[in-house]
Amino acid sequence: MPKKAAAKTSGKGGKGKGKDGDVQDVSFQMRKVRVEVAKFCSELRIPPELDIEKLFNTKIYDALVENSGKMIFQGDRPGRAGVQALSCILRETCPVYISIRSLFFWRTEVGDEGVASICENCLDKGKNESHNWPGFVHLELFDVKMSALGCQSLSRSLRENIPLRNLVIDHNAIGDEGATHLAEGLRGNSELSFLSMAYCHIGPAGGVVVGEEIVRCTKIKQLKLRVRDRGGRERRVNDCSLPPRETESWREG
Repeated sequence: MPKKAAAKTSGKGGKGKGKDGDVQDVSFQMRKVRVEVAKFCSELRIPPELDIEKLFNTKIYDALVENSGKMIFQGDRPGRAGVQALSCILRETCPVYISIRSLFFWRTEVGDEGVASICENCLDKGKNESHNWPGFVHLELFDVKMSALGCQSLSRSLRENIPLRNLVIDHNAIGDEGATHLAEGLRGNSELSFLSMAYCHIGPAGGVVVGEEIVRCTKIKQLKLRVRDRGGRERRVNDCSLPPRETESWREG
């Protein structure tokens, strides 16, 4: 998990770099963004003293200025209600006003409800070729208090062949049940190629599911996994017998 980025601008509008390094004005996009941020923070009754509006405006402004296509959250904010608000904001603003492609949540409380909101409002949007937007292709949910219930939401989205290519869910107690849900969602998915689920309380039974379903029957090319042995110790998986065409891409968790 990379170090937390330093705080930057206040998100009041300004200029950013385009794809070819040209300077572009992002004030127009930010006007729409601020309206949606205020609306959903109000609808979800997020206390003003938490400064979530300012947080979102700043994060989105930075993504526009840097043309990074990503948003990173770490620590106490935005919290569960804030994540739900963010997912609604991105649903209304991507890709016409902003082009977010990657979401990172590191040790912040997203919870199962937050994961469900991200799936419904963000992942399920798919891609938009008219705006040259690939959709949400990278999602990291690192230690976000997600359980097997959150994996059910991810499974439903994956079943629809969403454009997500990389998924990290390390340090969430999803257990064997969560691994089973993910396997079910990945059976017909041809997009996801990288999956990391280390320290997820997956036991021997879940390890079998991963080996028989995810490794053998999906398009996953790189998998990072740790499985609990019968003594409760997390152990790195050494051999999941990937098909020959994918063996070179296998990485131990």
